[in-house]
Amino acid sequence: MRIYPNHLAQVANEPRGEDFRVVNVDGERGQGVLVLREYRSGDVLFRMNGTLSRKMTLHSLQMAPGLHLDDPYFAGKVLHCCEPNSWLDVNTRLFHAVRDIAPGDLLTMDYDETEDVLFRSFECRCGAEGCRGLVAGRHARTPASVAG
Repeated sequence: MRIYPNHLAQVANEPRGEDFRVVNVDGERGQGVLVLREYRSGDVLFRMNGTLSRKMTLHSLQMAPGLHLDDPYFAGKVLHCCEPNSWLDVNTRLFHAVRDIAPGDLLTMDYDETEDVLFRSFECRCGAEGCRGLVAGRHARTPASVAG
């Protein structure tokens, strides 16, 4: 089952409804991506789709300086974690598992890995041992937070 709307051209390795579901997580985090099957570290999870723009949005991911891929349907719903279970290769738009992911896990990524500056910074409460506290993009990180 296709997750993306029909007005977007289909791309290889798009996420499928059999593998993922966008769910309401809670009042603070909003929507997130629930994983429905097992993935192993190193697996390709899916290829991001969306609309390329010079404009940053709440659901866009930065592909290059001044170039964003807006995806309010799926990839823009992947939640932040300072110790995520996936990462995005912006050159291929492929999300990869960085550790084993079990059915029922929420898909996470580190927003500071792709974004120079976030559309809206926030206080992180991801619970990871290495949680940085403030998530605002890699250009907003202080030397102390980069070293720590």
